[in-house]
Amino acid sequence: MSEISVGIPVSKPHTAELARKMLSYRWLCYGMLLLTYIFVYFDRVAPAVVAPELMKEFGLTATSLGILSSMYFYPYAAMQIPSGILSDYMGPRFSVGTFFIIAAIGTALFGLAHSFGTIIFGRFLMGVGVAVVWIPCMRILANWFRPNEFSTLTGTMLTFGNAGAILASAPLAFLVGLVGWRYAFFWLGAFMLIIAGLNFIVLRNKPSDKGYPTVSEIDGIAYYQQAGVKVPFMENVKKLFAMKNYWLIAIYAFVIYGTVMGFQGLWFIPYIQQIYGLPKQEAANMLMFWPIGMALGCFSFGWASDRILKSRRNASLYGIIVYAITWVPVVLWTESIPAGVFYPLLFVMGFFCGAYVPNYAHIAEGQPHSFIATANGILNIWYFVGGAFYQFIMGVVLDAYGKVNDKFPVAAYKWAFMFCMVTLLVGAVAMFFTTDTKVIVKQKA
Repeated sequence: MSEISVGIPVSKPHTAELARKMLSYRWLCYGMLLLTYIFVYFDRVAPAVVAPELMKEFGLTATSLGILSSMYFYPYAAMQIPSGILSDYMGPRFSVGTFFIIAAIGTALFGLAHSFGTIIFGRFLMGVGVAVVWIPCMRILANWFRPNEFSTLTGTMLTFGNAGAILASAPLAFLVGLVGWRYAFFWLGAFMLIIAGLNFIVLRNKPSDKGYPTVSEIDGIAYYQQAGVKVPFMENVKKLFAMKNYWLIAIYAFVIYGTVMGFQGLWFIPYIQQIYGLPKQEAANMLMFWPIGMALGCFSFGWASDRILKSRRNASLYGIIVYAITWVPVVLWTESIPAGVFYPLLFVMGFFCGAYVPNYAHIAEGQPHSFIATANGILNIWYFVGGAFYQFIMGVVLDAYGKVNDKFPVAAYKWAFMFCMVTLLVGAVAMFFTTDTKVIVKQKA
């Protein structure tokens, strides 16, 4: 988010020592959130590695597995607006610390479950708990950092999130091989409880909680001064919903992240194991290249939209077009791609799906500063509704063909992947018709 307010002098006495402490401590808060956000992504995509075990142990169809995995996304989407309200009124420290305890309980319960109902509930608690991390992060950035630091810090956070997805591929498969999938999730939940406790210890909502000056007071610039009277919450929401850009970007978000979660987040490993006959560890090794590419792509597309293209629309548009093209091999040559090709292919797919990152700045620019985090939360809903929908609908497509010798046929995967590629083109069309926002940097007065 690159909105930078007009510089207005701010005079409030503070010592150089307090300023130094503030500028140091904010990185401790940010680092704590980076560590926490790793496990948001880990929980999001971890079912892909244990999908075969889940189907076998609970007797799941592809549709029911899609429902189980997608149960993370529905509560995550539903919690986006409450997450903004909690961040504003209770503060990020309470919000992240408390809800990450819920996520930890859900993760442990996922491993302890011996019935479909229980494991569904565990997955649901995962989604509820980790949903209250991203928006509080945005509030921490607004409270502790300058506006022209937002884009880089946001992209870095998404990069660390993808580190969690990397851990949920080959490393998780290795751990599952050592201790089994149940113990892997149980002990992960226990570790997440420690992370929740550290959030309570380390995080502070704003500099004044530590007796520190704000960046505005340190720099002598009112970065976040809101011109005019404060606009009521519902009026801001109505204005957002009246924006053409909001709905077009929502379509884009729905399809691009839906395909990511449908493929990377659930169906890639069953596809590789069933069609290519590869062992789980090798399939997980391949899958690890997707989040590596995505981590680099998230940072690169955010940086490119700021520094090279200086355009939110164009960065997202060009990226989704190339991303759609990367689906061509798995659609046309579903069963005949050389196994070694999947490593670079998944890296490239992951890199270009990171084109969604400029959307956060695209929707934020033009919003009142006090509404930026909430506007992004309302947009965020569509990413996770898309993730849930694609995991479910791809399962429906697979079940429509049925299993042959306990495997879904090539045609089933081909049409599931075709659905993804075609809808990505719809997302590209939607982005094409958005009104562009340019990067504008205002100088200090």
